[in-house]
Amino acid sequence: MEDVLDRLRSFPPADTTSHEAYETHAYEHLISTREHLRSILDSSEKAQSLLEALDPSTHSLAYLLVLHSYINRIKKRGHNVAPEDLKPGNLLWSRAVSLLKTFDPNQVRCAASEWRVVLEFVSRAAEVADKPFLAIRPIRDSIIRMDPTCASFTVAHLYLTRLCLLAKAYKIARPVIDRTIFAIPSSADRLFIQHSQSEPATNAASPPYLFEPPMKITYADHLQYFLYGGMIYMALKEWSKARHFLSIVISCPAVNAVSLIMVEAYKKWVLVNLLEKGTTASVPKITSPLALKTYRALARPYDALATAFISGKWERLRDEAQVGDTIWRTDNNNGLVQQVLLSFRKKAVRGLGNTFAAVTTADVSQRALSNSMNVQETERYIVALAAQEGFSTSLIHPSKDPNTSMLRFLTGGQSTEPSIDLEVSLEKQLQSQHEKLDLLIQNIQTSDRKLELTKEYISHLRKAQKRNDAAASKDAVPSFGGRKREQNVDIDEDMMDELQ
Repeated sequence: MEDVLDRLRSFPPADTTSHEAYETHAYEHLISTREHLRSILDSSEKAQSLLEALDPSTHSLAYLLVLHSYINRIKKRGHNVAPEDLKPGNLLWSRAVSLLKTFDPNQVRCAASEWRVVLEFVSRAAEVADKPFLAIRPIRDSIIRMDPTCASFTVAHLYLTRLCLLAKAYKIARPVIDRTIFAIPSSADRLFIQHSQSEPATNAASPPYLFEPPMKITYADHLQYFLYGGMIYMALKEWSKARHFLSIVISCPAVNAVSLIMVEAYKKWVLVNLLEKGTTASVPKITSPLALKTYRALARPYDALATAFISGKWERLRDEAQVGDTIWRTDNNNGLVQQVLLSFRKKAVRGLGNTFAAVTTADVSQRALSNSMNVQETERYIVALAAQEGFSTSLIHPSKDPNTSMLRFLTGGQSTEPSIDLEVSLEKQLQSQHEKLDLLIQNIQTSDRKLELTKEYISHLRKAQKRNDAAASKDAVPSFGGRKREQNVDIDEDMMDELQ
């Protein structure tokens, strides 16, 4: 066993100074260790003893490979049913969580497929045990540890958002979902790493793998992440961010068919627009005509509800909500629809301030609440609205009659917010936007450089070169000495420089 440990501990080498040497050693260690573990790990006891002897922070790659072999062995023994060893709180779970908390990102990037298995195990084990909260922080922290910018999309993003929804732990996901996704792993990442070693470090997204093809990320994974992220923002009542995430889903390319995930996102997008803006909105311009046609056909009750909302007639909106009650419940959107009904009432009460400086509570009930509340209930509703929504009003009793009260709307000049607080808030927003723009510029430059390293771009350059050569030979003008004067020489030389 000692010789096995010596081999596992041989990486990372202590004397490696260059990236090329590190990469070569990592690749050799990865291939040899995979083969070696297949032949020697014939029992759980051996795997446990190896994991006990290895430090996950120092020998992360070896630890990951042993842990991966151990998990696969137990899965096969369990016949697709999670055995006792896989449940949260047991030894194997503790080993996996320890790796997620302390791993060396440079080593783990060498084994993308094994890394995904460990992430999937932690996520799935917590979900099967009905304890999703246990896996949230380890997976979230592993995402940040792998890429502090959280700007490169990985399957861990999807696991995190799903677990947060199941556990109803919405705020824990914010350090990840608040970051903009700039990159999805591609075959050009390794070449980009090699070409960028001599350049200063930036805040651009870091590739999540080194040797292997990217961790398999499907079209559905991408859609689900932004749908789940939008649902988290909905739970936090951050309607603008929720609408942004859902807009990404509904505007994704669709050629021959539209994903049901996109249809589900459209239904929620319609409701979120009502909650954020109090009106409907046009779909993003890049939405495909096929997708838009499908949305109109499959989400007709939601469009009808939105039409009733902007009509300003409570009875019509109430009837639409009642007619579609079964649909809202089947789609798990009943909670959003109820919030839309509450939002309509809030909007109606606020709308009275555009016409009246003051109005009796009886008139508020009649004009905005369709006489659905008596005077006392209306007063309680107004007080709750002022406390929860920052509604700038005052409720007064001009007479001794307890049943007579009046709602007075405060004008903009009566605002008590100090101007200095507003200036500080605006300064912070401007600073935040400035940092986001800097990050955006860096990632755009990185994406451009990655594009230049792809096979498709090189093929494009070659075709352009051939076209230039053909045009040059066709337009060449003979000289007095019988030689031809080449045209576009400068362009051709520039193209060759890019190819080299």
